Amino acid sequence: MRATWLLVDDLDAPLDAAGQMAADLAMLDAVAGGGPPAFRIYRWSPPALSLGRFQPDDDVDLAACAARGVEVVRRPTGGRALLHGGDVTYAAAFPQPPGDAGRVDALYEWLAGGLIAGLALLGVEAAVARNDGPAGPVCFAGQQGADLRVGERKLCGSAQVRRDGSVLQHGSVLLARLPFDELDLVHERPGDPPVDEARARLRGATVTLEELGAPVEPRRVAEALVKGCTRALDLQFTSGVVSSGT
Repeated sequence: MRATWLLVDDLDAPLDAAGQMAADLAMLDAVAGGGPPAFRIYRWSPPALSLGRFQPDDDVDLAACAARGVEVVRRPTGGRALLHGGDVTYAAAFPQPPGDAGRVDALYEWLAGGLIAGLALLGVEAAVARNDGPAGPVCFAGQQGADLRVGERKLCGSAQVRRDGSVLQHGSVLLARLPFDELDLVHERPGDPPVDEARARLRGATVTLEELGAPVEPRRVAEALVKGCTRALDLQFTSGVVSSGT
C-alpha cells in the first residue's frame, strides 16, 4: 500500500524568510507529534540568505544584504550560506525509519530518487553528487552526498535535521541566477581567493535549470518534483496546510 503524505503547496504563500523556516519547523513538530508525513514546496520573496545551523553569524555582511534587500535567516539544518530567490525549495518531514533505512545517507539517497525522477520529467538528467566536503562559507561551492548534480555541476543542495524520532530534509533547486550571488553577501576571509576568482569557481561549480534549457516556471518545477516523488518513492499525496509559524 502506498504511503500517504500531506502536500503543502506554499508557492504563493506570503511568508518572509523567518516565516518559511518557522513553517518547516512546524511541519517537523507536527510529524513528531504523530501527524502525517508532509512535503512542502515554496519560494522566497524577497530574496534571502539562509545560514546553516552551526554557521558563524559573522560570515554574513549584513550591510551588503540590507543594500540588496536580502533577508537573513538561520536554517534548522546544516550546511553553509545559501542565497534564495532564484530557486524552488522543498521540505520533507517524516518519521525516521528504523535500522539502516533511517541512516542519514540512506534517507538522502531515498529522497534523491524522487527528486531525480521529478527533474527527469523536466528533461534534466541529474545524479547524486560526489562528496567534496564543505568549501568555505558558501553552500553551493561544494558538493555533499545529499546534493544533486548535472554532469559535474551542482543543481540542488539538501540538508537534514532530526528531532524526536522525526526527520526534516529540505533543499533548493536552482531555477535561474540572480543579479548577485552569495559572494556579494558574505565577508571575505584571510586566505580566500580573490572575489572574481571565487565567483568564477562558484559559477563553474553550479548550474541552473535555465542554463540547462529546462522549464523554470516555479509551479511547473514543483509539480514535476511532486510527480517524481509519487512515482519513484511510491507515495500518494493529499492536499493540506501547515501553520505559518507567524
